[in-house]
Amino acid sequence: MLTIPEMVAGVASLFLLYASYADLKTGEIPEKITRGLIVAIIVMASVSSFYTLKPSFILESVVSGVGFFALGYVMFRLGEWGGGDVKLLAGIGCSLGLLGAMDYFVHFKGVFPYYVGYFINFALASTPYVITYSVILGLMKPSVFTGFTSIITKKKSIALLVVSFLPSTVCITLDLYKLTLVYLLIPFLVLISLYLKAVEDVALKKTIHVRELKEEDILSDDLVVGGRRIVSKRDMEGLSKEQVSEIQSLADQGKIPADITVRWGIRFAPVFFLAFLLTFFLGDLLEIIVLSIVA
Repeated sequence: MLTIPEMVAGVASLFLLYASYADLKTGEIPEKITRGLIVAIIVMASVSSFYTLKPSFILESVVSGVGFFALGYVMFRLGEWGGGDVKLLAGIGCSLGLLGAMDYFVHFKGVFPYYVGYFINFALASTPYVITYSVILGLMKPSVFTGFTSIITKKKSIALLVVSFLPSTVCITLDLYKLTLVYLLIPFLVLISLYLKAVEDVALKKTIHVRELKEEDILSDDLVVGGRRIVSKRDMEGLSKEQVSEIQSLADQGKIPADITVRWGIRFAPVFFLAFLLTFFLGDLLEIIVLSIVA
């Protein structure tokens, strides 16, 4: 027999799994998934509050959802996430808030609360996911590795790599060998960031004719004509129908080139899902890793 927290996690996981599949297949997270997750969890929280006479269930679920949405919206405004990611994060916040109100996370006895632990897990899950995703893109487009070689042989890249080894070198001189292993991750992360730059430049951009533009395409660079910014590259919602028509009209008038570069980002819905599972089953993964190192 499933417990109430397990039912909440099960419902959230089904929506997140569907969102991951849709994102990987189409690059979009349907509105019905994000809204469905939020509505389903809010209904479960409302029913729980009604039968237990504990308004904390619905209150904490809503507050957590709003908090997650606010943080997601900041990432959206920074041009890092799309609108679907923000709404999906809000649903996750509602789910974790409800679990928190049910005292589910108490048995983990972690240093950080669940809403901090989730984002720690998100950061940890992002790294292997992005590496795997990027390697696959590189195998599909061998020119990515050529671009990576070009980037890594630049003087700035070499200098950055040399500096990244300093913390581990200091730890070795101080006989702090366990910390050395941790700090050796820094050069690795630097290499990954340089590789991701190559992936972004080669595999996540495409130059097309303006007549091929469609709604929700994202431009690689700001489009400025006559001192007026027509489109911002940070608009993660993509082009509207009106913007597509305006761009095509400007090209017809010779005010902008007929070819334009569009981009797309790494599809992150699976990371939201993985971070949720880590938080539900393990609590704060970083704390587990640190304790295993220092023990």
